[in-house]
Amino acid sequence: MIIREAKQEDIDSIIDLLQVSLGESLLKKSAEIWNFKHVINPFGESTVLLAEENSELLGVRAFMNWRWQCGNQVWNAYRAVDTATHPNHQGKGIFKKLTLQALEEIQQKRDCFVFNTPNDQSRPGYLKMGWQEVGKIKVALVPTFFYVINFLFFKKKDKSSITTLELETLCDMHNQYLVAKNVLFTPKSAQYLKWRYEENPLQDYIIYATPEFYVAMYVKKHRFFNELRIVESIGVEESRNNTLLKNYIIKQAFQNKCWLITLADKNLFSLKIYGSFGPKLTFRPLTNSNVFIQKALQIRNWGYSLGDLELF
Repeated sequence: MIIREAKQEDIDSIIDLLQVSLGESLLKKSAEIWNFKHVINPFGESTVLLAEENSELLGVRAFMNWRWQCGNQVWNAYRAVDTATHPNHQGKGIFKKLTLQALEEIQQKRDCFVFNTPNDQSRPGYLKMGWQEVGKIKVALVPTFFYVINFLFFKKKDKSSITTLELETLCDMHNQYLVAKNVLFTPKSAQYLKWRYEENPLQDYIIYATPEFYVAMYVKKHRFFNELRIVESIGVEESRNNTLLKNYIIKQAFQNKCWLITLADKNLFSLKIYGSFGPKLTFRPLTNSNVFIQKALQIRNWGYSLGDLELF
């Protein structure tokens, strides 16, 4: 068995492997989606390794390029995402070999780290390879009936309009706000928001943007109810409790028959339940900076949105 870097001409074979190994599940698999995630990512192309034997593709391991910032220091990071082993070759340690070699190659390039939110079945394997648990993601749960009055009496016409320059200014203000808080955050830009939400082939996001704030959300359907998930909420601090933004979100929730609104921002809604309801964030340092590692291992030091962490 050989392990090598993936090439552009391998994409069709990679998609075939993902489909035969994982099925379509909730996340669609196609060359278009692969290129969206791993080639045209504004943070850079992914690190992708393949396991091959006798010209047969046995496994794939992808680490998506990402960025986190703490203070004025920007950290290169990687999301541990698409991975698969052919059903006929499982149990041979292919996943582990691909992962460890990818980590070695990434570490040779720069000081960085890897993060992801693995499920209960895969987390033990990651921990054995040096990942560490940071903690459960904190989420605000907002039952929509708390705000039925807002929906009934809010009549102001919605206007969503923002220029690229205004959005860049808004992102800069948002980034500087988080710099001052001295937390780890993904720096936002108009280019990133366009890629992550507005042109994302995996999910239809509802976007609402003005010079004061930018919000991206989508309706997540559960068996017995709908949830309105706010994946991005960007705004200057003075707009955190902006009535127009809050009422627009509430209006979207009621129009889409959502019983629950979820978001990472604990300040936007006063009536809410806030706690560690999300998946566990895990972290694999590829740096010798013990000060940074200790900071990153405390969930309170992460200034994330749900869109920064959820699988896509």
